[in-house]
Amino acid sequence: MNKINFFLPDFYKNFKLITFLHDRMKEYPEIFYDDLRIGAVYGCFPGSIWNGGRVVLGSATMQEMEYAISEYNSRGIAIRYTFTNPLLEKYHVLDTYCNLCLELAENGNNEVLVNSPVLEEYIRNGYPGFKILSSTTKCLTDIEVIREELDKDYYLIVIDSSLNNTDQLFSLPHHEKIELIANHYCADNCPRRRAHYEAVGRCQLTFSDIRFPACDNINRSFHDIMSNHSFIKVEDIINKYKDSGFVNFKLDGRGFRREKVIESLLYYFVRPDYISSERLILSKI
Repeated sequence: MNKINFFLPDFYKNFKLITFLHDRMKEYPEIFYDDLRIGAVYGCFPGSIWNGGRVVLGSATMQEMEYAISEYNSRGIAIRYTFTNPLLEKYHVLDTYCNLCLELAENGNNEVLVNSPVLEEYIRNGYPGFKILSSTTKCLTDIEVIREELDKDYYLIVIDSSLNNTDQLFSLPHHEKIELIANHYCADNCPRRRAHYEAVGRCQLTFSDIRFPACDNINRSFHDIMSNHSFIKVEDIINKYKDSGFVNFKLDGRGFRREKVIESLLYYFVRPDYISSERLILSKI
């Protein structure tokens, strides 16, 4: 039976939380829903100029990178780089730090999300050991364009969340190749998404704080976003979506407070009778 793959946020920031959850699922399977697995953890090492989606400044040592990659991969969890900065030019692909990130993780187990054609070509040619994924930051909403994307050589296509829970989504081919954002905090059909991703990319390239009109959606609680049309309920994932061949789900949460990330993990992973006790345990990690 196919397992449901979840892809979790911030492999660097949430390292202890995610590795603890994985190990706990192995030790106490009765606490968690059946047939779930942590397929990958997405994000970047701080300071990667190729990064997109969220601004992540700072730095990591080579030893820290090696340790994180090894710990995840030894558990069967892929590292997934969010190299989706839409503003990259040809000279940016020579960045030493980002190339080091790729060199250390090119072992056949790991993945890269892409948006920029320049970077995608560079990675395909120079680092063929990575699975390449098409990012939701492309903001593709036209159903025919998405069909064309599904025919391309991508391991997975992360679909724009505006298609969640729609007949159009279920009409698409290759359900096994589609990844859905189950708990997107962004507003349904937000008109500023593309501009926001460009602002993030600019900040990542210039190592500066983001300057973009304030967005209140990021401050909503997990309970608040459950009213989004794009929100996919856990019972629908286990039944409706899985029965239709959709088995790949991303959980939003990069840059969020740990409490928000924990609420998502509890909702999608833990059986209701255990949520209170697991919340207490995870909050202490």
